[in-house]
Amino acid sequence: MTKPLRVKGVIFDVDGTLADSVGMFYEVALEVLQLAGVPPAPKEQVYELMRVGDDNPLEKLFPPDYPNPAATLKRIVDERMSEWMRRYHYETEAVPGSVELLHELAAKGLRLGIATSSGRALPFLDQWGVRHLFHGIVGREDVESRKPHPEPILKCLGHLALDPHEAIYIGDSPIDIRAGKAAGLYTIGVLTGTSPQEVLSLESPDHILDSVAELRPFLLL
Repeated sequence: MTKPLRVKGVIFDVDGTLADSVGMFYEVALEVLQLAGVPPAPKEQVYELMRVGDDNPLEKLFPPDYPNPAATLKRIVDERMSEWMRRYHYETEAVPGSVELLHELAAKGLRLGIATSSGRALPFLDQWGVRHLFHGIVGREDVESRKPHPEPILKCLGHLALDPHEAIYIGDSPIDIRAGKAAGLYTIGVLTGTSPQEVLSLESPDHILDSVAELRPFLLL
């Protein structure tokens, strides 16, 4: 039997945790490589770059002997970014069960937050009908240091008016677990994003769940 957690808030990562978006990111990577005339990369290679928070993951997919990959990548990104962002903002679907969970948590009086390395806008939150459930949303434009630095989570805690021991941080990647631990929160990893069980286990989160939908028993829902 799972022992319930006595917390007042839950802070979420977005991509791969609430948003079923990592597959879309892989499709973008394949498009970039195709336009650059580079062979496709395996999904695990792309996910590995994503989950460590690399600043230029796409450039690292180019062969070592590729001439001026930065210039080619900039040209492709300049041409395609608006379409990629449109897809991300308006076609991203929620991880199954996550929307229902968010409503249940809010109805129980828990304070909800988001600490993401994506931008803060996240229009799909409006499409899912959940934006109003969050007391604080912290994106990449709100911090000087992104995860695995604890700044995004600590800033979100401030919006929730909670101390670290009063909240959980839940995410799909090693940098999420590292950031949550550094901020002093109880950490939970989920397997709906970039990281398999064996990768998340190396970070020793307090728990690993198949998805956020499995959070209910921990919070007396």
